[in-house]
Amino acid sequence: MKSKEKLQAAAAKLFMEKGYENTTVQEIASLAGVTERTFFRQFKDKSDVLFDTNNELGQGVAAFITNNFDVEKKPLKLAVEGFVSISEFFDGSRERVLARNQIIQSNPDLQERELLKGQVLIASVTNSLSATYDSDLSELAARFAVEIFHMAFIKWIKSAEKSLAEQLLTVYELYEHSFCCVD
Repeated sequence: MKSKEKLQAAAAKLFMEKGYENTTVQEIASLAGVTERTFFRQFKDKSDVLFDTNNELGQGVAAFITNNFDVEKKPLKLAVEGFVSISEFFDGSRERVLARNQIIQSNPDLQERELLKGQVLIASVTNSLSATYDSDLSELAARFAVEIFHMAFIKWIKSAEKSLAEQLLTVYELYEHSFCCVD
């Protein structure tokens, strides 16, 4: 396990045991078996341990969109399929994802940062769609796709009966049948 992964695991454990506010960087580094200097080579502060600072999620969805463009496919469907393509990460790391979510939901500052991360995600999806679709349509599709992802994620957190991919497709179908072609 790399030092970054060790630090993330140690931080999650301590945040769950002691709370986010009551955990220090020194404690995280110590539990991970590294120095504070190593911590700060990986993260700018302790909140960074919880966030995808490289926007890997957005990059994964954007790469899918770029690699799977089909002139016949509507941009929202393509974006949702992009989220489906990266959903295995969540299913494979369920306990870690649930712990992270619980930590974020317990701290208003972390909730705010999570909302800002959502805006970065929207921008990534918008940019990838804009390469082939109208910019306004791309932004609208990106915003809907991220909302579909969030709703599916909440349903996935509440129940392990369906994978995140299944939840994404279920929420997309709900949108499609309820709003898409209504007179």
